[in-house]
Amino acid sequence: MKYHSSSFILIFYMCLLFPISGFSQSISGHIVNEAGEALAGVSISVEGTVLGAATDLAGNFNIQRIPPGSFTLKIHMLGYGSKEQLIQVKAGEILDLGTIVLTETPVTGEAIVVTAAKYEQKIRDISSSMSLINQRELRLRNIVTLDQALAYVPGVNINGSQMNIRGSSGYSRGVGSRVLFLMDGIPILTGDTREINFDVIPTYLISRVEILKGAGSALYGSSALGGVVNIITHDIEQSPFYYARIYAGMYSEPSYNRWRWSEERLYNRGVSAFGGRKLGKLGFQLGGSYALDDGYRQNDRRERYSFSTKFSWFVSPYQELLISANYMNQDRQNFLYWKDLDHALQPPDDQLGDKVRSTRYYISSRYRHVLGRKNFLTVRLLWFWNRFRDNISGATGNKATSGNLSSEIQYSMQLGQTIFTTGIEGIFNSAESNIFGEHSGQNYAGYCQAEFSPTNRWKIIAGIRGDYFDVDSLDSDYRINPKAGLTYSVTSRTTFRSSFGLGFRAPSLAEIFTSTVASGFQVIPNTGLKPERNSSLEAGLNHQISKNFSLDGSYFYNYFNDLIEGEFLQSGEVQFQNITRAAVQGTELVLTGRFFAGFMTSGLSYTYVDARDLDSHNFLRFRPRHLFYWNNQFSPGDVLVFLDYRFVKKYDRIDEKFAVIIPDADERVDAHIVDIRIAYPLQISGIPLRFNFEISNLFQYYHVDLVGSLAPLRQYTFSMEAGL
Repeated sequence: MKYHSSSFILIFYMCLLFPISGFSQSISGHIVNEAGEALAGVSISVEGTVLGAATDLAGNFNIQRIPPGSFTLKIHMLGYGSKEQLIQVKAGEILDLGTIVLTETPVTGEAIVVTAAKYEQKIRDISSSMSLINQRELRLRNIVTLDQALAYVPGVNINGSQMNIRGSSGYSRGVGSRVLFLMDGIPILTGDTREINFDVIPTYLISRVEILKGAGSALYGSSALGGVVNIITHDIEQSPFYYARIYAGMYSEPSYNRWRWSEERLYNRGVSAFGGRKLGKLGFQLGGSYALDDGYRQNDRRERYSFSTKFSWFVSPYQELLISANYMNQDRQNFLYWKDLDHALQPPDDQLGDKVRSTRYYISSRYRHVLGRKNFLTVRLLWFWNRFRDNISGATGNKATSGNLSSEIQYSMQLGQTIFTTGIEGIFNSAESNIFGEHSGQNYAGYCQAEFSPTNRWKIIAGIRGDYFDVDSLDSDYRINPKAGLTYSVTSRTTFRSSFGLGFRAPSLAEIFTSTVASGFQVIPNTGLKPERNSSLEAGLNHQISKNFSLDGSYFYNYFNDLIEGEFLQSGEVQFQNITRAAVQGTELVLTGRFFAGFMTSGLSYTYVDARDLDSHNFLRFRPRHLFYWNNQFSPGDVLVFLDYRFVKKYDRIDEKFAVIIPDADERVDAHIVDIRIAYPLQISGIPLRFNFEISNLFQYYHVDLVGSLAPLRQYTFSMEAGL
């Protein structure tokens, strides 16, 4: 596409027009916890500028080229109370702030997030439920792809490649998503299927993950019916930094001899590394990773490598340009479903040898200009290219090439007690495939949101977004989606929140035009598909019981119209159709706390979902009714021990017609998964190291994660990390 390169060049040269000024002032400091231990990864930002830093492993930070004047320094880290510190910087001054102490707290209300309103705010000030995953948690869990970490988030269930937040999604293989996937605030979905590819962003690049629950279409448009996942990538640090990790794992053999298909041990191994630094006004970051997984099932081996880079240019203390890119290539075999329950780890004979090759890359740019202490302009562009080829449908197989360009101009300002956020977006996608032909689509949108604080206790949010979308050969359409919300601080420890919004999801090119045969399933196109629509309501209460304990509870209700699901026709063919009106409602409770002077930190969450077809009154397919997660951390000295338990209720309903093709398709049980991890940090020759050992599915509990698909067996993994 010609427009992605020309738009990028336009922004680049626009930056050149601004004057460049030099500043010799800098500030530095050292951040520790109450025990005097250095805190790594603390975020420090200078309000009213684009300047900021993160602490290194020794807890030190340094921010250079600060203009003279008075500023507010904002300091925050998940798991600790936030701080704001006024600083006065004089011309030529090198300011040392000394030691800054952060107080540990299990309460997430002090965490700073950007996804809910497209600007920084405390999580307790947003009107919808949100969960966070920080960099430390990602690394300690030995995460290879992001979906492995999302499986521990309250209210989230992973169905194969589909992400289900509070019952919003069932399962449709390889098409569509009711959860919008963002990288640094801009959508990164494939142009053809509009699905999430969890492997497209290497985990070593991730600084934190923000998961917004409930409809987000009033700010983010299509695909945000069930929620939004925003990946915040690692900043380029002032001092030289690096991080490297190597891991190796082994799968247990199945307990039943009839399930054993290989005489050899099956392994999982990989390596990743990245690093960079700033040099004057410029910064760079380079990284790469390699992973090879034999798989615990026959015909399920996968091999993947990726390379990434990121550049920054601080045009001035008030202007910054970021450019990032990643290239990923993956070869994997294709296990779709089992031969039968007696051969649960083997596919049918005609699927042996099925494989898929995928190549993906993205190029992203962001320009940010702080126009004043309370207003800023942000321009974002992201080009995502995806190609896959398989040998599944006969000799020629399936193949597709797609592109997606997302662009946005956002302006935020504060007038008195009101914060305004406005913006325009353009999304262009195209696909060329023997499965669904050659097609393209486009989406234009404008949005506006206002947050008003009449008193210190009240925050009132109102917003609206209009979307116009057009798919070639089909009629164009538009949607207007409003939202409203409020938060009220009942006391200094208790906050009530409530929100209401409308959402929609336009059907993907794949859902409209797919025509293929794969593994016994024949899929036919449906050019009459209409967009899905929903209305979402939530009310919640967050209460800090004490310094060490907090409780969050919420009730949610979602009404869906024209829900798109893959349906078996009388002919036996599969077609995506607008099938039903549906209601998804439920409750969620999250309790976090610290015990025994911080020796133990624990988090409990329970989510109940009632998801029903309003016409037939049947439970919606592929939605677990109950989710219960219990995560624990123990700190005996320098050693960290983690013990996690997940309970996922078996699906009330699947599509019964799967039994025509998949033997024993109705076999399913509740899932009880226990994981244990041990981490030990030390230094060798001044190099910080950490050794981790993990046993996933400790008790080798057998359950299915999809129809005819046995979930992962017990796995032993050892990893070593080094970083500055």
